[in-house]
Amino acid sequence: MKRVHITAASAALFLLVGSGQVIADGHEEERDVEFTPIELWACNFEEGKGSDDLDAVNAKWNAWMDEQGVNDYFAALMYPNFHNDIGFDVAWIGGWRDGNAMGAGIDMMWEDDETSADYDAVLDCPGHSLFASVKMKDPGDSGEDDGNFVLSFSDCSIEEGKTMDDVSAAQDAWNAYADEHGFVGGVWYFWPVWGNAQDADYDFKLIGSTSSYTALGANFQLMADGHWRKSQEIWGDVLDCDSDRIYTTKMVREIPDDE
Repeated sequence: MKRVHITAASAALFLLVGSGQVIADGHEEERDVEFTPIELWACNFEEGKGSDDLDAVNAKWNAWMDEQGVNDYFAALMYPNFHNDIGFDVAWIGGWRDGNAMGAGIDMMWEDDETSADYDAVLDCPGHSLFASVKMKDPGDSGEDDGNFVLSFSDCSIEEGKTMDDVSAAQDAWNAYADEHGFVGGVWYFWPVWGNAQDADYDFKLIGSTSSYTALGANFQLMADGHWRKSQEIWGDVLDCDSDRIYTTKMVREIPDDE
């Protein structure tokens, strides 16, 4: 995949970008960062199967998870929308509260042969990888809750001579600017851990979210109206990122809010 530097032409990368703390804040003392284990499965539908078949298996799996009392795992389906020969029909993104829940959850799934067989009949999933996710900006309350949302993925590398402190400072600056000018959406960094390509040419994946394409389009228009100039000023020499891939995303299972 061809890499592009952050310029006016690629300013759309930041339509969804906001921030919080990264790994360390260059202006304050270092603080703890919460890493969340996130798994990604890249899948293709088996011959004659489609989204309706997958939804039926997911309903059965959800009922089984409820019977097991599992309340520490979320999952969603990602259907590619804007992309260039992405190589799969649908992706499964799932995450646990922490590493302990991840280990226990994987052990539990390995023992459930029936559920595995149900999914194998619908999907072929040759790719499975794990990331350590850091929330950079809370998505906030959009007032919409139909179980559908939009995710963007971009592979990013820190420019030569820059550090995470520089990224943090840029994120802080953009976050303040974005909030002031009405940009919406959440942001996460996915740091590769297990199962990623050995020749992967990036430091982390930048993930953006909006509640709908309406919200994404509003962000686009703000950028087109001239805010790309500020984006370039803040980010131009900090990150090198490739083009966003945009996914229509459907929630499969949620983690209950803490009491």
